[in-house]
Amino acid sequence: MRAHLTYPLRVDGVTLAPAGSSEFIKVLNVRAAASGDVYGYVDIFFEPFKLADGKTLPLVAPSYRLTVHTTIGHESTVGVEDTVANILFPPHVLYQVFRRGRNIDLAKGTQVRAQAGALVTVADGKAFIATPPPLPVLSATPAAAFTPIPLMTPAHPHIQRAHPSPRPTASPTAPPSPTTPPSPTTPPSPTTPPLPTTPPSPSPTPISSPA
Repeated sequence: MRAHLTYPLRVDGVTLAPAGSSEFIKVLNVRAAASGDVYGYVDIFFEPFKLADGKTLPLVAPSYRLTVHTTIGHESTVGVEDTVANILFPPHVLYQVFRRGRNIDLAKGTQVRAQAGALVTVADGKAFIATPPPLPVLSATPAAAFTPIPLMTPAHPHIQRAHPSPRPTASPTAPPSPTTPPSPTTPPSPTTPPLPTTPPSPSPTPISSPA
């Protein structure tokens, strides 16, 4: 997508690029509006801008995604209108579900803002561009936003732990001996009923003879 500067680019009173200088914007992704009041958007990327002396200046978009800008007041008004319509006219819910959002229109003359992605200084009428160093890629794990509670108190690094002397050696554990199954119990023998007792025989009474 072809673009141009609306105003001249000046640094410390020195014009680095006049108004109307050409610039190219690359379109990375496009998505049309969809049902459910989903708005469409366009993802863009600025190509390096060429100055009048032939040097290139990297440009950065404040927002790489261009979409329809809606204010909080507009969203609140639409929400109130939908609520009232749903109460007075229940079928309005179907319209709200299938309502298509708005598409962004990058017509001719649309202004797209950009900012310099490097530090530009001027000395003796010449521009010097200093790009920031790349971000370092660390192999360490980034720190968490909070410190978790430790499960145990860590030992002090300067305190040596005491070790028993001599150190016990681990002996293998003997396998468990098989248990002898219990012997079956002998049922009790039946008891012999008691024999009936014989009553004692009466002793003879002595008889005295008369004198």
